[in-house]
Amino acid sequence: MVIMEASQASEGGSIPLARSIMSDTFPLPGFPEKSKKFIRLSDVFARRFLGEIKRRTGEDYAAHGREVALTLRESLQDPSLLAIALLHDLLVHPDGEELLAQSPLSDEERRIVREMHELRRLHIDANTEDLDTALGVFTQDTRLLPLRMAHRLNDIRHFDRFPKKLKKQIAHESLHMYTAIAGRLGMHVWRYEMEDRCFALLQPKMTAHLQQRFTEAEKLDQACLSQTMAFLSKALKKNGIQCALQQRIKGIYSTYRKMTIKRRRFEELTDRIAVRIIVPDTDACYRALGVVHGAMHPMPGKLKDYIGAPKENNYRSIHTVVYPLPGVSEQPIEIQIRTQEMHQICEFGAAAHGEYKDALYAMQNGHSRVNLFRNLLNLRSEARSPKQFEAALRKYFSEDHLAVFDHKNNLCHLRKPAAVLDFVCYAFPKRIRFLKEVRVNGRKVALDAPLRDGDIVEPVFGKQSMAKKEWLMACRHTAMRKYLRQVLA
Repeated sequence: MVIMEASQASEGGSIPLARSIMSDTFPLPGFPEKSKKFIRLSDVFARRFLGEIKRRTGEDYAAHGREVALTLRESLQDPSLLAIALLHDLLVHPDGEELLAQSPLSDEERRIVREMHELRRLHIDANTEDLDTALGVFTQDTRLLPLRMAHRLNDIRHFDRFPKKLKKQIAHESLHMYTAIAGRLGMHVWRYEMEDRCFALLQPKMTAHLQQRFTEAEKLDQACLSQTMAFLSKALKKNGIQCALQQRIKGIYSTYRKMTIKRRRFEELTDRIAVRIIVPDTDACYRALGVVHGAMHPMPGKLKDYIGAPKENNYRSIHTVVYPLPGVSEQPIEIQIRTQEMHQICEFGAAAHGEYKDALYAMQNGHSRVNLFRNLLNLRSEARSPKQFEAALRKYFSEDHLAVFDHKNNLCHLRKPAAVLDFVCYAFPKRIRFLKEVRVNGRKVALDAPLRDGDIVEPVFGKQSMAKKEWLMACRHTAMRKYLRQVLA
């Protein structure tokens, strides 16, 4: 235990702080001494004025603030946000505004506390007006995103505190909205935990069934992973590549989704188990890939280079799947290769480095020009009714749909997979017969070129009909081929 003497609030505060005992379980390694003092002062302030006020779930607000701060600490090292998390419920106190004015927080940090307070009772899955509020707030200040995510994850981790009805409401909202937003922001560690916990609450029978399948496969999985790691470690070392190796087994919910979307059986999933190779730099990523493909047998069509073409949430990694190798692995294994910096972003998103603007989307990454909340605001303005907006949201967050822009920055959604001609038929049906050529992200491409999330498509139209029967082969969507036949008739 650490006993410390707290001073008065920094901005002329008249409320004295008593001596407080602060548990040393709050992790502060790596912080400068000034930041440690600031965080501890905020913790003392919260205990002094919120320690006797109870939440409806039973714990006091000071303890709740500390839980949220500890959750937040898992993904980032930002003393300002940690202090805000400790004091984010200060306005529930009858003298909240007065206390906030005398707290250790700066004016900007107090503003964020007020914004957090306004978000306390939002239900962004069920109420589109609430979502409007959330969109406006998050667009103005992206620092609220990790705070709100940490708050929600903490509630999920303590489902036992909530009554049954509210527990299911939180789980449903989290599984359909918060996890999707977390995935889009690159907060994958939090996303997977939220998914598995919420899915277990909402679908206990399916969870138990899949858990049984994992238990049955555990012995073989662990043998394959450990033997593959030993084999790759030796091969990489022989080629002079320094690395750290990790293993990963797919989560319950992501396994369920993959089986459902791909219509595959449990044993047919090729990415259910994976080995991660973490290397010092980008050059070593590609050298490691060469070693993996040279020592093992890669599956055709399974190589995905998210370093050369990062995902729109700044996810960067190389993925490849290798066939079973006699004496090493009895089943396919996904191999993920990345640098340590990439790994941190893959786990917790850009917010892990304090890059809150990039946490929405990494705008600097070539084709990846999608901005989550800008797109949601566009969807909201285009929807004619709450039901239509809800349907658009479901489609937006669905992993089997693409978000694609035209050259005027209009957002369209297409079911995966989609080719360039599918988009032009969808977005410009009346002008399709006059199509001369198409540019994607500024480059001329073939009409059957596949589209990716965030692509910007610029069609060029002429004055004479250019439509040909060969175009039918370029479309991936049945509906678009049917429409083209009508145009060609």
